[in-house]
Amino acid sequence: MKGQHIEAEIRELENRLDFLKKQLQETQEHCDHHFEGNNFMEKCLKCNKVNVLYY
Repeated sequence: MKGQHIEAEIRELENRLDFLKKQLQETQEHCDHHFEGNNFMEKCLKCNKVNVLYY
């Protein structure tokens, strides 16, 4: 019984995480980015999107 409860909670958390990832992606897609950073990466001050400039 306890194992089933844990698995159900894991599924609920995975669903919540998927929802939040989609919400973040939509926010970043519609953001009027204002990037700040250095030679290696830049980060949007509004939505926290990160662009890697150097690998």
